[in-house]
Amino acid sequence: MAGTPPFTRFLASLMPGPKKRISLTARRGPAATSTPSSRKTRSLLVVDNRPLQREAWAEFHTAQKRFQKAGRDLHRHEEIDCPAYNAWIHRTFPVWITTLRELYNEVSRKKHQVQTVIVLAELTGRSLKKLWREQQEYDADPEAFGESDADEREDPGDQNPSDNHDDPSSANGHADRHSRDDRDQEFDFVRTALRPSTTARDLYRRLVQHLHPDRGGDWNATRQQLWHEVQQAWAAGDADWLARLEAEWESANEVLGPTSPVSRLRRAIAEFVAARRDLERKLREYRRSQEWRFTLSEKKRPILHARTYANFRHDVHVLQEQLNHLNRTIAAWEKQAPSKSKPRTPTENSPRRRSKGPSIGH
Repeated sequence: MAGTPPFTRFLASLMPGPKKRISLTARRGPAATSTPSSRKTRSLLVVDNRPLQREAWAEFHTAQKRFQKAGRDLHRHEEIDCPAYNAWIHRTFPVWITTLRELYNEVSRKKHQVQTVIVLAELTGRSLKKLWREQQEYDADPEAFGESDADEREDPGDQNPSDNHDDPSSANGHADRHSRDDRDQEFDFVRTALRPSTTARDLYRRLVQHLHPDRGGDWNATRQQLWHEVQQAWAAGDADWLARLEAEWESANEVLGPTSPVSRLRRAIAEFVAARRDLERKLREYRRSQEWRFTLSEKKRPILHARTYANFRHDVHVLQEQLNHLNRTIAAWEKQAPSKSKPRTPTENSPRRRSKGPSIGH
């Protein structure tokens, strides 16, 4: 074609050539073609959760250490500091403790008597002095007071037998039966409220299977203490307590580890955090008391001595003021009112007194 003139090449390009076959798939468009890129394929995607497990395991260890520290502080305060403080205060201030105890008992007794008389006066409308006199007579001889009161009451056996309705269908029978039904419903409600939940029951069963002495293993002090705590948690119906004990057992026996599921580790972390929050609530109250870290503050003992002495003096003064107020109230009730006798007016039949002065006529 190199020696062909340009005009001939132009004519050859205009001449019709052989027909090309067009496939049906090409006519249907590109959506109908089956190419390897458009075919549906299934592949297994492997997710490496080891970084998540390591992070959860580190948080689990942190939560466990914080909970154990709070438990040690609580145990030290309740088992060591409080007994030591009580022994020291009884050894240092025996007279003040005895005086305070006697004053408190006397104030409590008289306050109860005075409040009882006031309440009875408000309910019955009777005089406070009469009620106080009856109260004193009753305290002096309760048996005699009870017998006289029983004689004044009407004996139900002396009533007319026709008036007594022993039939359960009577009004009294209905009232008694309804009261018993109400009490039974109240007890049923209490039993239902104290009934452990399904979660607590499942946790208790798993822990019993692990810790029961018949299951084998070393029955040491730690296992025995955990067993007693499980029984206490079950008696209280506390599912959170049982979950925390299960997490402690699993971590101690290497059931929970770095390869444990992330969900199980997160659940154990939440249990430890909730348990530590409960312990911290108690510790906040204990930190404000004088027993807090008593055995660790030997150098501050003189300051504590002065503060305790001042507290004893204040408490005794307050109780003495209360006792004086009660004594004044009781003395006012026991004081007899002066007799108001009116002078007698002379009448016609009554003899007249002679005047001692000299008479005018003589």
